[in-house]
Amino acid sequence: MPGDHCDQNVVYLHGDLDLKIIEARRLPNMDLVTERLRRCFTVLDVCRKPFTRRRRKGHHHKIITSDPYVTVCLTGATVARTRVISNCQDPVWNEHFIIPLAHPVSVVEFQVKDNDVFGADYIGVAKVPAEKIISGEVIDDWFSIIGPYGKPPKPDCAIRLQMKFIHCNDNSEYNGGVSGDYGLKASYFPVRHGGSVTLYQDAHVPDGMLPEIKLDDGKIFEHSKCWEDMCHAILEAHHVVYVVGWSIFHKVKLVREPSKPLPSGGDLTLGELLKYKSEEGVRVLLLVWDDKTSHSKFFIQTDGVMQTHDEETRKFFKHSSVNCVLAPRYASSKLSIFKQQVVGTLYTHHQKCVIVDTQASGNNRKISAFIGGLDLCDGRYDTPEHRLFRDLDTVFKDDYHNPTFSVSTFYWWSITCQNITYRQFKKSIFFKQSIFSISAIYLLQDYRNDDTLVF
Repeated sequence: MPGDHCDQNVVYLHGDLDLKIIEARRLPNMDLVTERLRRCFTVLDVCRKPFTRRRRKGHHHKIITSDPYVTVCLTGATVARTRVISNCQDPVWNEHFIIPLAHPVSVVEFQVKDNDVFGADYIGVAKVPAEKIISGEVIDDWFSIIGPYGKPPKPDCAIRLQMKFIHCNDNSEYNGGVSGDYGLKASYFPVRHGGSVTLYQDAHVPDGMLPEIKLDDGKIFEHSKCWEDMCHAILEAHHVVYVVGWSIFHKVKLVREPSKPLPSGGDLTLGELLKYKSEEGVRVLLLVWDDKTSHSKFFIQTDGVMQTHDEETRKFFKHSSVNCVLAPRYASSKLSIFKQQVVGTLYTHHQKCVIVDTQASGNNRKISAFIGGLDLCDGRYDTPEHRLFRDLDTVFKDDYHNPTFSVSTFYWWSITCQNITYRQFKKSIFFKQSIFSISAIYLLQDYRNDDTLVF
């Protein structure tokens, strides 16, 4: 049967794997102990109440057996996973994946596991040689599942797979670059026209601080001011202000070194500013990560391991028209209950955005979204100078956060987004000025195929 003996020659799979995981057959019952315990208690219960129960005609108890799913692994990296099929030893998934690969591997592993309350039980693995995959031929066959002891857990235990590898050199999208419509063919959302992008560096960039950056067609890149623009956008909102963040601290001030006059309310802290807008009738919603190690109950308050001020911020907005909700990190329902609890305690969500309605042409309104490395909390305001000790009593007054050291401030240098193409920035910044941090490079690469971030 194919897949029983895998060649160990390492090849470089660089392209897309068109994969369909169809079905498996004759999987072992990994819940056999549980099933036997159920039958034992059922017998005892029947003996205890022999006359109070009558078996319904044609009624049978559901047999407890394996809850299988499949993960696709290359050199230890999981690149795809099927859903869990409950109580089935001959599962049919029929799931289709397009998996981008850039991996030096000898085999592609299809690990079959049994989903359990306290984790996953390993059933076995089917291996497909990488040399067979890289040939580009259509593979449609059954592959033996080998258990942890080097042999199939049951006779004829196997998984059926269909796959075809498309090398990057044979893919027109890779060879021709980004399509003219900047479309993301496999994206969740369709391309929308009429949007624009503004890229920001740091929370604030004073005028004249950074060198001039020339773009195509004689254009000069204009350094915008992220937190100041955000403050103006919130103040000018008519309908909605939605804020999502890992940490949102109500005492933070967005504008500290203004470059233009601030409208009424611009000198308020973030919390007071959001209350001010909600009292105007604007719908203000906050979704903040819930650190399970922080508490504010029964006169006992703990800051939590990450000190994100989540309970403090919730309490600040409690009796206002601002709707502030604390949301923990929810793990995938495919994980066991135990693992879901671990993920909810140890991991955060990192969606960070501020969404507001802004002025469009005429009397129309549009939605503007500030996304990227936004942490509207203490210790995040910074400029390209990266001041450590200067202006601690003015610009950085009461804005200290460093749980590791007791001196200096704790800065994160990030960029966020809103009329410039990835190609222009790649040409002008990455290879000439090199002023962006590596996180900025990742961000631009994430959005290199689409100029529409404000929609």
